[in-house]
Amino acid sequence: LFCILFIAATGSEFNREQPVFSYGVAGRIIVIDAGHGGLDQGATRGSYAEHDIALQIAKKLEYYLSRGGAAVIMVRDNESDLAGDEFTGTIREHKKTDMKQRVTIANQAKAHLYISIHLNAVPGSAWSGAQVFYKPGDEESKMTARTIQEELTRVLGNTNRKAAAGDYYVLKNVDMPAVLVETGFLSNPREAELLADEEYQRRLAHAIFSGAAAAAVRSGESPAADQ
Repeated sequence: LFCILFIAATGSEFNREQPVFSYGVAGRIIVIDAGHGGLDQGATRGSYAEHDIALQIAKKLEYYLSRGGAAVIMVRDNESDLAGDEFTGTIREHKKTDMKQRVTIANQAKAHLYISIHLNAVPGSAWSGAQVFYKPGDEESKMTARTIQEELTRVLGNTNRKAAAGDYYVLKNVDMPAVLVETGFLSNPREAELLADEEYQRRLAHAIFSGAAAAAVRSGESPAADQ
């Protein structure tokens, strides 16, 4: 099977999107994990909260991947986290339970790829740009992160950051190749506005989708590639 999938998006800002080989994701099980949720809002700026925007981007990514033929598992599809609203332990215990549940969901799914979606924040407002982190010591994760980073750079045109190994619990504990996408800095006023914008979210999601598909083609491990 050698077919080409092009998912058209609205708006002139999408002109940089290119055809994507559908067999890159077709038949793959991909876990999308929108960061934070529940008691943990993540980074905030004014009315913007990381857990909300991350979920919005994750749902758009789910759409593109599903259209490409992937079996997508959403770790969370609402405002709650994975520890549950009835959890009675400390905040630290709550977070630990939440993180373990995310890893369990991914591992039980026996997924081909795990993608975590986050927004960055630092003191001050100077920093900006999306960046992809990968599971340390895993070459396929590294290649996937670099490929997604290339697409983010090409499609968004506003980041010169490079993919890097990430010291994150979820990346180090899932059994499959894994990447964590920091989609931009909520601490940057201009980028915060972009991250909350529906069209910009679609561009982000499509770039992640394109990068994941291209990486699967490069690795030659897409299930549909053998058909």
